[in-house]
Amino acid sequence: MLFRMLLLACVLLSPSLVAADDVREIRGVELPLEITVNETQLTLNGAGVRSRFFVRVYVGALYTAESVTDGDTAIQLDSPRRIHLAMLRDVGRDTMVDALEDGLDDAMTDEERERHADNIEAFKDMFPGDFQEGYRGDIDAIPGEGLVVTMNGEELGRIDDDDFARFVLAIWLGDKPADSAVKRGMLGEG
Repeated sequence: MLFRMLLLACVLLSPSLVAADDVREIRGVELPLEITVNETQLTLNGAGVRSRFFVRVYVGALYTAESVTDGDTAIQLDSPRRIHLAMLRDVGRDTMVDALEDGLDDAMTDEERERHADNIEAFKDMFPGDFQEGYRGDIDAIPGEGLVVTMNGEELGRIDDDDFARFVLAIWLGDKPADSAVKRGMLGEG
């Protein structure tokens, strides 16, 4: 009886034992297995580490309402999706914004870039400063609402354009992703 009471006390007083099944850890970043976006429960679909010249830059994760293994399917889902980025090192604002713009260039045709020029500028302008180690950003694609961007829990902006939201998702999930290893990880292949 005493053993059972001690065991129960250990379990109740040790949050790491209770919460271990609620998160997945990658390179020291804890990713919750489930989140809620726009009143929709999303599940961690997968995650990967973005590396540049052998330096780990960020952990990228994809949250979806249903499990997906194909980038185009993830981009086209008619339910909220979240790209979560957790910075593993400091990255200057210009470097990160240039990388995001390069990703959009790869995801869009010249005509699409011209049609969405205002959205591209609004997206770039959302990021006010450098991305510091430990920063966490969320890019939510919400059907009917477009794109919502937050950094460290603070909303940076919205772009009410579902097509543009899909182009932003294509930075990581499209045919020419920023990092194919991150894409594979986000799609549960890593």
